[in-house]
Amino acid sequence: MKTGPWVLLSLTLCVPVLALAQTTPAKDAPPPAPASSVPADVSPSALERQFFAIVRNGDALQFLSYVPEDGVNLGRDAQLATRAEIEDQLTHRTGLYCKLFDSSCIQSSAKPDAQAKACSYRELLTQSEKVRTASTETLRNGVRQAILVAEVHNQKCAGPVLIDFIFNYQQGGWKLFSIP
Repeated sequence: MKTGPWVLLSLTLCVPVLALAQTTPAKDAPPPAPASSVPADVSPSALERQFFAIVRNGDALQFLSYVPEDGVNLGRDAQLATRAEIEDQLTHRTGLYCKLFDSSCIQSSAKPDAQAKACSYRELLTQSEKVRTASTETLRNGVRQAILVAEVHNQKCAGPVLIDFIFNYQQGGWKLFSIP
């Protein structure tokens, strides 16, 4: 049997309507329970868009909203910085504030003859030749984690660089766990 284009078009248009009609609850039926207790807006990809926008915009107050009360692990050695310490650095525009938002106040530990300057994450995300971001989710020791990564190519700021943030899901939202 030969199927004409009109038959395929009719099926394409009617099947979704029939499926909708079958899933519409009756007037007396209770509303359906939500499919998941986790809202869709907390997906790692949504977090990726929101969080990198905060860094690009230099919004220290919004950044602070992701810092949990018990603090964040900073640097390669994962030194715990309390929320109060991070808030102080953001307020006084030192330390983490410089690394995130302001290249001019970064204390460079590079050799004096190095050609590439130290750049803030904000500068890397907004003024690079190439920026690619990605996110993933994992379960580590029973804790839901999101890992956000930005790969930036900026010859002025040391060529290719990876920026990453690790978040834990706690109390209904994502909170920073570490900034390596």
